[in-house]
Amino acid sequence: MSDLARALLDELARDPEAVERLRALVAPDGGGKAFAPAYTVAALAAETGLSPKAVRGAIARGELEAVKRGTRWIVSADAVAAWATEDVPRPRGGLPRPRRRDGVMARALNR
Repeated sequence: MSDLARALLDELARDPEAVERLRALVAPDGGGKAFAPAYTVAALAAETGLSPKAVRGAIARGELEAVKRGTRWIVSADAVAAWATEDVPRPRGGLPRPRRRDGVMARALNR
């Protein structure tokens, strides 16, 4: 550790108010800002035990809401929760699909 880092830590140790301000800035909630977790197709597949192809298929069918950034699909945690509870959005430009109570995603998340 550098001398500058040690000096900074010593200074913080003497000032509890500064420590609290620092904690607020680096807190998981971003100091009051809400950051929702998001997944790539690969990360969501690994988390749920599904194949990436199954996740991409749900996106293609409109069952799982996602946005494309470059070559990757990004899926919000809220979209995953909606997919898991089968509160899915309607497919783009088509009739609503029947809901499957025994869907692949519901089974994977219930494991």
